[in-house]
Amino acid sequence: MMFDRWNSLQARLTRKLVIFQVLALFAFALIASVPISRLASGVVLDDRVISVIAEAATLEDGELVLNETDGLALIKARYPTFWYYVRSIDGQTASDGSIPPDFLPALNSLAYISFGEFGSEAFPELASLIIRQSDSEVGRLHIASGGGPRFSWLSFSLFFTNKYFVLFSAALSMVLIVAIPLTLRRELRGLDKLAKDATRIDVDQRGMRLSIEDVPLEMQPLVSAFNDALVRLDDGIERRHRFMADAAHELRTPIAILQTRVDLLTPSAERTQLMLDVARLSNLADQLLDLQRIDVGHTRFEPIDLVKLGADATADMAPLVIASEDEIAFDTDTGSVIVLGDRAALTRAVTNLIQNAIAHAGKSTKINVLVKSDGTLSVNDNGEGIDLGQRAKIFEPFYRIKPGSRGAGLGLNLVQQIVLRHKGTVKVDQSPQGGAGFTISLPLAKT
Repeated sequence: MMFDRWNSLQARLTRKLVIFQVLALFAFALIASVPISRLASGVVLDDRVISVIAEAATLEDGELVLNETDGLALIKARYPTFWYYVRSIDGQTASDGSIPPDFLPALNSLAYISFGEFGSEAFPELASLIIRQSDSEVGRLHIASGGGPRFSWLSFSLFFTNKYFVLFSAALSMVLIVAIPLTLRRELRGLDKLAKDATRIDVDQRGMRLSIEDVPLEMQPLVSAFNDALVRLDDGIERRHRFMADAAHELRTPIAILQTRVDLLTPSAERTQLMLDVARLSNLADQLLDLQRIDVGHTRFEPIDLVKLGADATADMAPLVIASEDEIAFDTDTGSVIVLGDRAALTRAVTNLIQNAIAHAGKSTKINVLVKSDGTLSVNDNGEGIDLGQRAKIFEPFYRIKPGSRGAGLGLNLVQQIVLRHKGTVKVDQSPQGGAGFTISLPLAKT
């Protein structure tokens, strides 16, 4: 989860914007460390020497003296032409080095100059002159210097040692780290709503579309394309439902004719098998109609007594069970269990499970239909059962445990679809008799 958040669009934009801001601060430091006026005039003396000179100032017997500090000695050793001239507030002066005569007029007026730069790249032997004010142990000093170190493009790195700049940069970065995610979250709130709307899209609730309200302009074409895809999907599902309904209606007439002709046959084993096959076909057509009816909302769920429904389904299937030389029984631990549902669809789901037991449990099968007070209906048999590895697959459409067995592999899938549309579950396990046990669980109706 933390990895997903770190790689989210909001996190990536935040990181990039903060990095860009840091780079902007570096650029600002670079520019600020070399004033434009200095670059324009060609004066490139490094004025950090002023602080080195001020640190060397002290008073000895009331006289202004500049000691030979390590910093001052280093500059002198590296720059032989280095010189400086210092004047205190009370008029005392101190100097060192060879001062160019051309700068003497400026030094005579040093008390009236707080900031200044003189010189030209046309006269490198004269170097340049910088004038600054600086505080020291002996008070405010007016300092002039020349012939010393010139500005290097690497000098700007010391700008970051300035505590004010560091504090300013840290505060600005913290504001950005907080403000950028909040701003992005506010601007992307339309995408959050879009995601919530997308989670509510379901095959059973067609016609839903994503709203482009508050969606960034760049994302609107994608949302529109997705809505167009939903329209095409809805049209395709609607065509499929119409086909299923038409096919089921068309099948009912020949199935009814076939049923009548089978009933007129002389009782025999072949007639019994034909009765089972016709019943399975009829049940399959009815289930297709039930699913289509539920999908398009042409059904109304109503309170149903699950006990009565199970008993009626058992009674309706008894002739087929007896004809196949099997046994069937109905049990319950309560007098009534009320659920909400479509009676015809649930009845066909139960009868399909009974037919499944007749077809696959073997000869002389004992089938038990059990309804409990918790809203479960079980169909158990004493057949061979279903292997653990196949229990998760038998509800898939067109799946058959034995490829050569009769049937299209749709019955259990249709049972599952009917139960799911009733907000219930269906599962298979080993029955108490050792065979297959199918259990339908439905939510109880609120009283």
